[in-house]
Amino acid sequence: MNIHQMQISYSAQEDRIILNINSKENEEMRLLLTRRIVTSFWDILNRTITHTLTNEPKLNDMQEIPVAPIPQNAGKEATLKQMEQQIHHQNIINESDYKTPFNTGDTFPMGEAPILVEKITINTYENGNIVFIFESTHEKDMRLNLNLQILHNLSDLLARVMPITEWNIELTEGINALICENQNKLALH
Repeated sequence: MNIHQMQISYSAQEDRIILNINSKENEEMRLLLTRRIVTSFWDILNRTITHTLTNEPKLNDMQEIPVAPIPQNAGKEATLKQMEQQIHHQNIINESDYKTPFNTGDTFPMGEAPILVEKITINTYENGNIVFIFESTHEKDMRLNLNLQILHNLSDLLARVMPITEWNIELTEGINALICENQNKLALH
């Protein structure tokens, strides 16, 4: 599936997050994420992003951050590395299109009703590929191949919608240490 758009919203009636994904082929998948799933997913998502930022070469258009050598002080080095990762993350987010409205797909390969996600697996490979597997009890599993841009955008969309849920999930880990504004529906292109 070639991801074209993502939208994350919160359903108070269901007390779940709804993740809509639209492909370049105009196929739409709808997933329901529970508090339990989001809590475990958030941690692994941040670790995956940190891993990719640490182990992947920087994008050509990212600004270089001059880092002066710090003598034998691991605490300061870790803080500088985390700041560099946050800047890199923010640069990726700033290049994203959050203004274009989400377009509903023409076809729904998994059905029009959202699928309740039971488990999310993230696989990272040496060649830089990242695969998310959203598993459900109805054997309607969905595999997504993600690039670095989409990975960061998914994290950002989740961080933006979480305050609406009132689930009290702490989102101050890794690259998402910034306070996010409240929004009911968010779409990414």
